[in-house]
Amino acid sequence: MDATVKRRGKPKGRQIDSGALSRVRRLLGDRPRRRDLLIEYLHLIQDEFGHLSAAHLRALASEMRLPMAEVFEVASFYHHFDVVKEGAAPPPAITVRVCDSLACEMAGAR
Repeated sequence: MDATVKRRGKPKGRQIDSGALSRVRRLLGDRPRRRDLLIEYLHLIQDEFGHLSAAHLRALASEMRLPMAEVFEVASFYHHFDVVKEGAAPPPAITVRVCDSLACEMAGAR
């Protein structure tokens, strides 16, 4: 195949929602787009919208020039982030989390 031939058509993979991208850009403002700030930016999005939608995760990955899988893995690893998959309803405005681990029980939780 000739290297000078350009492909036509839509890009492969999931597309970035322009509205989500503009909201993420507005939220991040002029902050640097560094990998070590990913969790901080996930918190900003969660605080602003009450959850992390798939569209916002894709937009954040695009804006930070990170693989989508990496952003999703970080967001889904931490239990305090509410990741909402495509087509799913966002969580309620208030979420109560109860710790039932051994460490919490040892600290007096029941």
